[in-house]
Amino acid sequence: MVRIETINETSPYLPEVNKLGDANKATLGFFSKGAFEEKARNKQILVALSDCGQFMGYLMYRTVKTYNQISITHLCIKDNYRGQGLARKLVDYLKSITQQYNGIKLNCRRDYGINDMWMKLGFSPVDDKEARTEGKLLTSWWLDYGHPNLLSLINEQECESKLSTIIDFYIFQEIYLPSHLSKLQEEKSQESKALLADWLQPNIQIWVTNEILTTINTINDYEKRKSIRDIFYKLNCVNYIDKQYEKFLKSIELFIELNNLSVDESYIRHIAKSLASGINIILTKNLEILKLSDQFYEAFKVIIISPNDFIKRFDDIEQQKNYQSRLFAGINTIKQLSVNLEEVNKLKKDLLNNCSEYEQQYFLENLRSFIFKKDTHECLIIKDEDNESIALIVYNRSKKDQLEIPLIRISKHYLAETVARHLLFISISLSAQEGRQLTKITDKYLQDEIINMIQEDYFIETKNELSKLNLSLIDTKTNIADQLNKLEKKLPELTFFFQKLSETLRKNNLNKENILLIERYLFPLKIIDHDIYNFIIPIQPIWAANLFDKELAQQTLWGFSKIELALNREAVYYKSKRSPKQLHSGISGRILWYVSSSSDKKDRGFYNIGSIRACSRLDEVILDTPKELYLKYRHLGIYELSNILEVAKNDGHKEIMAIKFSDTELFKHPVSLKDAQKILENKTTFISPTYINNEKFAIIYKQGMKGK
Repeated sequence: MVRIETINETSPYLPEVNKLGDANKATLGFFSKGAFEEKARNKQILVALSDCGQFMGYLMYRTVKTYNQISITHLCIKDNYRGQGLARKLVDYLKSITQQYNGIKLNCRRDYGINDMWMKLGFSPVDDKEARTEGKLLTSWWLDYGHPNLLSLINEQECESKLSTIIDFYIFQEIYLPSHLSKLQEEKSQESKALLADWLQPNIQIWVTNEILTTINTINDYEKRKSIRDIFYKLNCVNYIDKQYEKFLKSIELFIELNNLSVDESYIRHIAKSLASGINIILTKNLEILKLSDQFYEAFKVIIISPNDFIKRFDDIEQQKNYQSRLFAGINTIKQLSVNLEEVNKLKKDLLNNCSEYEQQYFLENLRSFIFKKDTHECLIIKDEDNESIALIVYNRSKKDQLEIPLIRISKHYLAETVARHLLFISISLSAQEGRQLTKITDKYLQDEIINMIQEDYFIETKNELSKLNLSLIDTKTNIADQLNKLEKKLPELTFFFQKLSETLRKNNLNKENILLIERYLFPLKIIDHDIYNFIIPIQPIWAANLFDKELAQQTLWGFSKIELALNREAVYYKSKRSPKQLHSGISGRILWYVSSSSDKKDRGFYNIGSIRACSRLDEVILDTPKELYLKYRHLGIYELSNILEVAKNDGHKEIMAIKFSDTELFKHPVSLKDAQKILENKTTFISPTYINNEKFAIIYKQGMKGK
């Protein structure tokens, strides 16, 4: 057992530090006894001790306040304790006590031959300069703490609308270092250079990781190394959270080992840093990696793709950009917990990075106040399996007709945006289920990420508040327009919006797309006097549990079988092409999900099945081969390629159907097969999708939501 301690000038370990430093002054440089004492007085010496108090080594550092960084002066381990990971323990401890700084810097002679050690400790070689010894060079190493800085924030804002991709050193070299390429390499570089095409540039943002600096550092020619570094520094380098990087690094190392891949350590670190940055598109020409791109996606939700295939599939990948931070690897559960007073200060630290003092005060005062108002307010925190805070939301139910959200915050956790998107949908659904017509956000300091998601859900800005109308109605256009006119008197701040919607609903020239858009605006509203395509689609219990039905999932021993269940507002379901003529490519409408009874072993243990249990919006239907559908929709669901091939009877060339759906409502009162047959006036058993008209849909939907 090793423990790390900070010592002062009276510590019995200081003479041993001095002695070890003197013994290694040939590499560490001369440091006087008085200087050691001064460092100890400033509490800038860490010592590594065995469980019986034996001195094993030390780390000495200084603070560089001008650049808000830490600089390591000495890191030295006694000969008989080297190779036991003590350097890492000392550096990790230093990181833990200096998180208010941007990172750690150090200088080390290139000819000492310990570059690998610094790389394994997480440092990147950022520069070279002449050492005091003539003809020798010092390499400057940097370990970044991952705190957002002004440059990274500007880059994030500039790239909001672009598809972010990360390139490796080989593509970096082919694009930006043409003069360093051989004739053969020049010929092979055209694929990478296509990323700079005029049509593509406005739509993508190319990023690099600092692992490229590690490769640059292996170049022996000083002038060449310097010129390539200068080019690197002109590019956008990703920012990542160190803790998440370490987590991904371990998972990827295990993945590489299990798949018997021969991959350079630096490349493994490159992938881990990419994932920890929240960007999940990595461009490479590494054939070993590309061979297992599907397995990488299933394990880490990362798209590893060649530049050529990226350009070919750009339209499909571009549609997935809202899901770039949905990296579920290694996460099995999320927890929704009530907030208590003891947690408030920790939440401030987790959720209010880089916020003004006034904003922090606003958050603390309001949250403490809301916690005490248990009759009207509910304060919920979302945490991951490591007990890290991901998001916070507060509900205020003091007004009968609205659900107010006075506070909503997300952390820098890589799942945060996904969780927030889900929380907004849950809030709207909850408001409607409780019979409230309005979901209102009154938080004065909304984060940019939250604002972007709010726009997706059609919130309207009025008097510095954001309002979303949610109507639990299933009725005709005229009756709904009348209801809007009545609500106008109760909610005068939305008068203009009500009037416009009412006028639109009374028009005779509305098409299906207009109707479905209005239903999205006023979700969970359903309009029944327009020719909307409605289908009852059978689904096995195991897939219903994984895709949308949390109640079925909770019947299993494992509860939510995958994290996507808790987070996905959108999903995709695969089936054979056999369907009624109305269910064809390009169609949109509504789905009623019939969860079938089955003798399949996977479906044992479920109850309350053999019934219609949910309603979803049907967004899209596409026919294609399993592999093509998998590549198009794999970001949405829990299906692996093998599952999709099963639908095609393991025929990779056979076309099957992908049904994309969203915003699923679970029925409070599942409609049994017998009741459904009675409503439809036939004996169908829903072996395949069934088309139904609006009248039948309305009866089933009302019965499912409200009962008989």
